[in-house]
Amino acid sequence: MNTDQTLNLPAIARFLTSGEPNLLFLVLSFLMGVILVVFVQPVGILDYTSQGSALSSLAVVSLMAAGGYATVALSRIVLVFVSRRMELSLFWLLFWMSIELILCVSVTTIMAWSLEGGGELRLAPLAGDILLGNVAVFLIPNIIAFQAFRLKELRVELVALRRKYTTETQMAPTDQSINFYDKGGRLAFSTRIASVLYIEAADNYANIHYLNDEKEDTFILHNSLKDLEKEYAGIGLLRCHRGYMVNVMNVKLMRKEKGGLLLELSSSTKSIPVSKSYAASVTEYFSSDNIVPASTDS
Repeated sequence: MNTDQTLNLPAIARFLTSGEPNLLFLVLSFLMGVILVVFVQPVGILDYTSQGSALSSLAVVSLMAAGGYATVALSRIVLVFVSRRMELSLFWLLFWMSIELILCVSVTTIMAWSLEGGGELRLAPLAGDILLGNVAVFLIPNIIAFQAFRLKELRVELVALRRKYTTETQMAPTDQSINFYDKGGRLAFSTRIASVLYIEAADNYANIHYLNDEKEDTFILHNSLKDLEKEYAGIGLLRCHRGYMVNVMNVKLMRKEKGGLLLELSSSTKSIPVSKSYAASVTEYFSSDNIVPASTDS
C-alpha cells in the first residue's frame, strides 16, 4: 500500500502549516500539561540533580513545563509564518519537528538543572524522562487536532462533491438564458446564465460582467443592484457586498484575508469581496447543499 495514502502525508503537511489546527493543538497541549503537572505531579524527574531548590517541587516542574510549552508554541508560530512565505517539503517539515522536539527536551532539561540549583546532573536519565513527558503532553493533542482538521477538510470536500453532483444533475442547464431589464421594464440584455460572472454597482447603474467568446466583457445596465437582487437571487446570483452580486456557478474558491472574505471566480482574475454584513449568509450558502433552481425567465 502506498505510504502517502496510508499516512496521508499531504494532509499532515497541511496540518503542520495551518494556523487554526496549530492553535487547537496548543490549547489542548496546555490543558494536557496542566493535568500532568497538577494531577500526576512528575516530581521524580528532579531526583537526577544533586542539589535542591528553594522552590517547591511542584513549582519547579510547573516552570519546566512552561518552558517546554513556550518552546513548542514559538516553533509552531514560526513554522506557520515561514510556510506562508515559502513552500516547505515534507522532509523539511519532519526535520523541523525533530528540531522542535530536541529543543523542547533541551530547554526543559536545562531549566530542571538550573532551577534545582545546578550541581552534578545525570543528564541521560533526566532527558529520557523529560522526553517521555513531552510525548505524553504533545502526542494526544497532535492526534486530536489533526483528526479535527481532517474532519473539517473532509466535510468541505464532501460539500464540494455533493454540490458538483447537484450541479451536474439537478441545476438548470448552463445554456439557459437570463434576461436583464432596465428600470423602465424594457429588455436590455440577454445572455446564458453560466456566462454571467458578477454584477457590480455603479451609482444608478449596474455593470454586468460576463463571458463573451471566452473573454470577459461588460454591459452597463440602467438598473439598481437592489432590484436585481430581488429579481435574480433565486437563480444563483448571490448578493455578497453592497456593491457586488456574484454568480455562484462561477465561484471556484472562497478564502479569508485580513480584510475579510474573498470569492475567486473560475473565469475572471478579479476577486469579489464579501462584506461583513453579508459574510454570514454567503458562508452559510457555500457550506450547505444549495441547488440553484431553474430560471423562470423566458
